[in-house]
Amino acid sequence: MTDPGQIPEVDVRKQRRLPVIWIIPLVAAAIGAWLVVTTILEKGPEIAIRFETAQGLEAGKTKIKHKDVEIGIVDTVTLDAKLAHVVVTAKMQKGVDGFLRTNTRFWVVRPRLALSGVSGLSTLVSGAYIEMDPGDGDRAESYVGLEVPPVIRSDVPGKEFVLEADRLGSLGPGVPIYFRGIEVGEIMGFELRPDARGVRLPIFIKAPYDALVRKETVFWNSSGIDIVLNADGIRIRTESAQALLAGGITFETPTSATAVDLAKVGQVFRLFRDREMQEDESLAEIIPVLARFDDSVRGLKVGAPIEFRGIRIGTVAAITFESDPKTLSLGIAVLLNIEPERIRPPTEQATADPYATLEKLVAKGMRAQLQSGSLLTGQLLVNWDFFPDSPPAVIKRDGQVPEMPTVPSDFEQISGSVNTVLAKLSALPMAELIEDVRNTVRAAGKLAEAPELQSSLASLDRSLSAVERVVNDVDGEIGPLLNSLKRTSDKAEVAVEQAAKALASTDELINRDSEGREMLLEALRELASAAQSINSLATYLERHPEALIQGKAGGATR
Repeated sequence: MTDPGQIPEVDVRKQRRLPVIWIIPLVAAAIGAWLVVTTILEKGPEIAIRFETAQGLEAGKTKIKHKDVEIGIVDTVTLDAKLAHVVVTAKMQKGVDGFLRTNTRFWVVRPRLALSGVSGLSTLVSGAYIEMDPGDGDRAESYVGLEVPPVIRSDVPGKEFVLEADRLGSLGPGVPIYFRGIEVGEIMGFELRPDARGVRLPIFIKAPYDALVRKETVFWNSSGIDIVLNADGIRIRTESAQALLAGGITFETPTSATAVDLAKVGQVFRLFRDREMQEDESLAEIIPVLARFDDSVRGLKVGAPIEFRGIRIGTVAAITFESDPKTLSLGIAVLLNIEPERIRPPTEQATADPYATLEKLVAKGMRAQLQSGSLLTGQLLVNWDFFPDSPPAVIKRDGQVPEMPTVPSDFEQISGSVNTVLAKLSALPMAELIEDVRNTVRAAGKLAEAPELQSSLASLDRSLSAVERVVNDVDGEIGPLLNSLKRTSDKAEVAVEQAAKALASTDELINRDSEGREMLLEALRELASAAQSINSLATYLERHPEALIQGKAGGATR
């Protein structure tokens, strides 16, 4: 038994379990740690994009998309240290870091109106967003955003080439490129050449049309509307309605090019001003020929065509004024560039002496002649044709450039004929001729008043009246009718003889001044010749009224 007065001992034991109250914070800590780890593991990369302006961008709201799929969101929008640009930091989703390379591009999608079309209309409802176009290169975290959307995205198949032109004109990014009227590519941008002597235009041709670009492919500007006023008349041409507004470029590949001649990426091509310029410069062989004209060359321009019966065979290269101080003679020399490739087949080889063929043609009557290309424009062209009636001539080779014989133009010949007739008329003794004609008229009047002629005419009238009476009196006798007819015949013969004498007298009066008569007849013949020339011109214009605008199609008519 325990002593009542003794204090009992207390058995104190240490508790080794964690209180239940601590379970809740531990679980919360574990969950928090798991969330932190998960967030870190699922966190995407952060990037910085520099823009010129923050228009349409809002922190925490503006999204970053690729093909309308959200891949990030704008975190902050701040200014850089110099207050010159806007720096946008964005949080990207996990898995996108593999596409964040040095050549990746970013731009703000917002409504844009340009000549090439309207884009970004959907952002009027949803708001602006940042579009990403993945690229290649090394891993990157900072970028310079594009102020204008790229023309071609990186995932579009095709090839890039470069065009070089003298000036930019109406061309610019987004301008379409055509092949046989089909839009196959676009201009990506422009920059000055390193020597500042032209511009360079990087272009993109989409697949499969990029296989059409060969080493010999030619490009020319087909922008807007092409209005040409020259010796051929008025020509209006445009590639399409879009090219009329926004401009355009057209290319063509010669049929002789093969698949082996495929152009490489980045190959440089020359951009010609128009199709005609490309055709002219593609002709390698040129034969210079000199022609001297006595006609006025007003309306003849450098670059005017040289034609043979409507077919262009060359162009006018230069027009010079010549003078000889010794003889005081003046003239006009025109340098003609003949292009044989426009005439002979491509398979035919050039001859060793091209002027030998020209000499044979000149021997057959070929000459150079100024001709009106269009009466509307007043511009001239040089016409080559055969003129069999022209005097014999040869090619002159005594100068630096062989000289081609020429003939006057049609209008010059007509003008010369008229001037010659007028000169001969002015040289005639018109007063004496007019007085002779007056005397002849007076003599003819006196002759008409002669009693013999009056008696004969009266007798003839009475005879005709008798014939009329006999014809009406069919019941008369045949004998009197025959006698009356005989008397009428005799009187008619007398009247005819007297009339012949009167005409002979008139002719004698006219021949009194035979020299004046010959001069008068010569003047009348000259007038008839000039009238015939003018009549020929009027007949041609009546049959071909389009010549007033288009000019004479073929060679001169002789």
